[in-house]
Amino acid sequence: MDQRDLLTLESAVTAIDEAASAVAREVERDRLRETSLARLATVEAELTRSRIAVEKIIKEETR
Repeated sequence: MDQRDLLTLESAVTAIDEAASAVAREVERDRLRETSLARLATVEAELTRSRIAVEKIIKEETR
């Protein structure tokens, strides 16, 4: 994996973090129905799992 690929993965981590933060802010506003909040919480958890997976790939490739 070359440097450009690593930068792309690092950009993906940043984008995932930004999306997760946006979802968390929406959940905190507590203006949505309970079912919508539950779905957003699930999305936030999935984004966190995705970030961890991408970070693991980066770590493995930079060893």
